[in-house]
Amino acid sequence: MTREETKKLIQVMCAAYPNYRPTNLTDTVDVWHLMLEEYDYKNIALALKAFISTDTGGFAPSVGQVLGCYHSLTAPEELNEMQAWGYVAKAIRNGIYAAEEEFAKLPPEVREAVGNSGNIREWATMDTGSIHSVVQSNFMRTYRAVLAKKNQMIRLPRDVKAMIAEKESKRLTGEGGRECLQIMQA
Repeated sequence: MTREETKKLIQVMCAAYPNYRPTNLTDTVDVWHLMLEEYDYKNIALALKAFISTDTGGFAPSVGQVLGCYHSLTAPEELNEMQAWGYVAKAIRNGIYAAEEEFAKLPPEVREAVGNSGNIREWATMDTGSIHSVVQSNFMRTYRAVLAKKNQMIRLPRDVKAMIAEKESKRLTGEGGRECLQIMQA
């Protein structure tokens, strides 16, 4: 998105929200442009339009609110907790002898919430009452957290995602730990 396109978005917000009058229009445009430059103007304009048309609060949106609207419009539909649990329950039924295969069949977010195939195998050996109360409840809580993390990551700018990916890569390879150890030993 260009700076001029960002300026158009701010003008739309000023027109739609009479009380929205940025004290420094140049700074406002600069910040919004910095946060939205990697997005397509047409899609962000549609997200702003959707926000304005459904807003009942009467206050201009923040960048995060516009991006939230954009991502809710463009993201594929996610499984709800019960649908996700349905996949897990099916995997559990076949989990004593085929935990790895069942785990591999699960959608990525469901796999992340389950943790590993060993959990499928362990849950398959439990009594049905425990599975449908304790395990189901814990899974649903974890699944909500997985979706929240995924949705938060989707909203981050590319450069921030790259920094997080680099940090995670270092954590997985142990490089970050060695750096900390060297600093502590110095």
